[in-house]
Amino acid sequence: MSAIGQVQVDERDGVVVARLTGEFDLSNVGDVEQTIARSVGHETRGVVVDLTGTTYLDSTGIRMIFGLKRRLDDRRQQLHLVSSDAALVSRVLSLTRLPEAVPVHVDVEAAVDALRQSA
Repeated sequence: MSAIGQVQVDERDGVVVARLTGEFDLSNVGDVEQTIARSVGHETRGVVVDLTGTTYLDSTGIRMIFGLKRRLDDRRQQLHLVSSDAALVSRVLSLTRLPEAVPVHVDVEAAVDALRQSA
């Protein structure tokens, strides 16, 4: 994976949490997508993608998130995002209308709780 962005994946009570830090663009979103996909099993309730540490996200990153949502929907799993209103990425999310398709929370705990309650 490119040094400009990193993804760290862990699991909490059947929910995969992927924390993205740094910049994400064409050079590294493929690796991020594969890392997240490998961590999602059939028993996974859903995935939380934490964008609070993301400093840049281009159109390929947005496409990756929409693609992840479609794949999870096909498996009857859910995707939730975490982003701060103050983050630069939140403007990109808003412009692409992503929050209309994927719930956005202010912190990881709120997103994980929402996934637990919806199961």
